[in-house]
Amino acid sequence: MLEKLSHILFSTRLLLPELVFAGIFLIIVTIVAFTKKNQQSHNLYNTFTISILITIGFVFYVFLNFLDQYFNSGVVLFNNLLYLDKLSIFFKLIITTSAILVILHLWIIGYKVVGEFYVIFLALILGLFVMTMTTHLLMLYIALEMVSICSYILVAINKTKNNAEAGIKYLLTGATSSAVMLYGISLLYGMTGTLNFAGQEFATFLGQNPSWVANVAAFMTIGGLLFKLSAAPFHSWTPDVYEATPTPIVAFLSIAPKVGVIVVMIRFLGGLSVDFRLLLAVIIIGSLFIGNLSALWQNNTKRMLGYSTIAHAGFMLVGLLALNQFGVQSAIFYVATYLFITLAAFLLVDLLALKTESYELSSLRGLGQENIFLGLAAVTIMIALVGFPPTVGFTGKLLIFTALWESYQYSGNQLLLIVLIISLLNTAISVFYYLRIPFFMIFKDPQGSAKRYHLDLLKRAFLLIFVCLLVYLFIKPDIIMNMIETL
Repeated sequence: MLEKLSHILFSTRLLLPELVFAGIFLIIVTIVAFTKKNQQSHNLYNTFTISILITIGFVFYVFLNFLDQYFNSGVVLFNNLLYLDKLSIFFKLIITTSAILVILHLWIIGYKVVGEFYVIFLALILGLFVMTMTTHLLMLYIALEMVSICSYILVAINKTKNNAEAGIKYLLTGATSSAVMLYGISLLYGMTGTLNFAGQEFATFLGQNPSWVANVAAFMTIGGLLFKLSAAPFHSWTPDVYEATPTPIVAFLSIAPKVGVIVVMIRFLGGLSVDFRLLLAVIIIGSLFIGNLSALWQNNTKRMLGYSTIAHAGFMLVGLLALNQFGVQSAIFYVATYLFITLAAFLLVDLLALKTESYELSSLRGLGQENIFLGLAAVTIMIALVGFPPTVGFTGKLLIFTALWESYQYSGNQLLLIVLIISLLNTAISVFYYLRIPFFMIFKDPQGSAKRYHLDLLKRAFLLIFVCLLVYLFIKPDIIMNMIETL
């Protein structure tokens, strides 16, 4: 009994950042609950923003110390329910970075949000932190549901007709994927007798079952993960949610949940003792074609970015298909750098909408002529999304394609070559819709008389930081790769 209590206390001490988030969560809940709506002022929301930024900054500092000093071999917490190692800490760093940037996006653009937003936002981050540490199917489901429920609420938080419609679609797709996932978990538990998918017992007993049965059960289990990843066939909610939801919220949902999913996929696929590459290849090919071909016909920038997110989900999984250490490292690098690229893209369309009050492509006509800085920023960000130099998007795609090619040369599996060719083809397809944004901004004549489009210094500086990061990380990718190689 004393041994179990000491283990619980030891586990609790290592979850200091999560406990800090939980404490701030309860404080803000109390303030919002006992403050009347007519008394909730702009100053109160600024206080919430500053408090959350300080909290996330503190957590970021703690994670950096953990990454430098501890967990070379990983630590089991709460009797195998959670597993804390350098990999989970690194992904937590990505999540906290995205949270800081999204809060700054909200504040700089001047979005007016209700007090409940901050509560749900913190709960969502807390759920993602737990997800990065899961090696247990029960904890995975709990963490995923926490993230999903918070996401549903954030999507519908504005209470407009479009938000409600998007929220309902999001909820229905999420409920379906959750049900499929639960059934898959029950099948895996029946076949292995354990819920710890990182253990040797799980791999041993799973390998004793027919391959097609294990593949079906594994596919059903990752259904909930594919939903949060915006990957086929659980992708249908993505464009509607992206179009209707406030841009900073969409920016966070486009990266943070995917970060949690990728770390779980790395561990889950590593624990499978059956060949899962055929199903994974089908998911990748479906995501790439559905995302890129659908994006070609979009005239709304947020909806277009929504479909492109489906395609990027496929690219994230390409590295995992290689089934080697370099493939995993390239997938992690792709996710880490995609953070800056996608947040930059959503910030750009938000800044453009400040003048046009529209996210339609036609409203961007001539804006690059009116503001040269915005035109150049649009070119840089869009070629980063495509994967062209001199941006870090090129480095990310080069690494995942190289990992897949090396795996093909080593194994001789023709499936890997097919996926590689299709991935390259889809990269070429993406050029045609990503470059439409700078094309409309620079080459199309302005609507009405051209006027100088002014942005204040703070907004320009924030966007410039993103643009410089995309180029700098292309020149110095080893800043991130050196961290990844130590995981």
